[in-house]
Formats: sequence, C-alpha cells, structure tokens
Amino acid sequence: MTAIETTAFQRLEAEGRLLKPTLKAPTQHAGRFGFRGEIALALDPPVTLEATFATSEGDDPALSFLAGSLANYTQLPALVETLGANVKPDGKYFIFVGDLDRASRYQVSFADVSYYVLPIDGTSVYNELIDSLYLDKTRMKKFSTAEKLDSIADGAAKFDTAYEKITYDDGLKRIS
Repeated sequence: MTAIETTAFQRLEAEGRLLKPTLKAPTQHAGRFGFRGEIALALDPPVTLEATFATSEGDDPALSFLAGSLANYTQLPALVETLGANVKPDGKYFIFVGDLDRASRYQVSFADVSYYVLPIDGTSVYNELIDSLYLDKTRMKKFSTAEKLDSIADGAAKFDTAYEKITYDDGLKRIS
C-alpha cells in the first residue's frame, strides 16, 4: 500500500496545498497514489488549481499525471512554481484555462517540462478529459473515484497528440 509520505504529493501535503480532497489515497493500480480536489497555488489572494486530478507512481518524486483548471492564463507561472520539482519531462500535464479562446490548444514548456494548455468553457475538467482521451463515459459511470482516476491517468499516459508549441510569453500576447 502506497502512503502519501512516500509519494510526489508529500511536499504539497506538508505545505497544506491539497485542498477539498474527494480522493487522497492509493488507487486500484498497484503503487499508484491519487488525488482529486484542489491545489492551492497562492493564499493571498487565494488562487487554486481547481477540479484537479493527479497521480504519482511508487516512490517517484514527480507526478506522472496532472489535470486541472485555472481561471486565467496568467496563473500558469504560479502553478509551475508551486509544482516545482514535482513534475518531470515525461509526465502528462493538462491545464484547462478559462480565458483561452475555444480554438486555442497549446503546449507550453517551462524548463524541460511541457504542459498541455487547453480552453475550458462551460464544462468540467472531467468531461474535457473524457473527450480528449477518448474514454468511454458510460463505462466509467460505474467506476469508483479511484477507478475513474486510474482510467484517466492511463488514458493520459497514452496521449500523444501534439499541439502548437509556444512560449508562455507568446501565449500572453495571444490572450491580450
């Protein structure tokens, strides 16, 4: 059984950043720990990565998968800073942003880590992930929270769609 103290979530938990968990426990996948809730990026003013889905594998110090929603593109650096060394170049990170044009789909890199930066408009991160990863929504309705997270994380691991690669600053110019 994987305990949070041995996972990539350890620092975030110690800093009090894992908020409103509906899951913060080992999943059905052996050695995988999952989190579903919110991640605090800043306290004053409060900024969170909402509707977060995240997993870590075994004692890997980095998250293998993360998805969530930010209200604004300008909050992306705060997310990157908060995650710090808890992300890795081969991880899958999907950030849905409220102020992106509906047709916008980018890959934005910070150091050597790439984030899929996608629009979200009137739907949920869960539904966006189901659609983007081509998962069977009807089948997943029968799953527990942990099983849903496993299915999404497994689908994300196979995701290989390439979007336009831009810098963070290029993205700022496009939303201005």
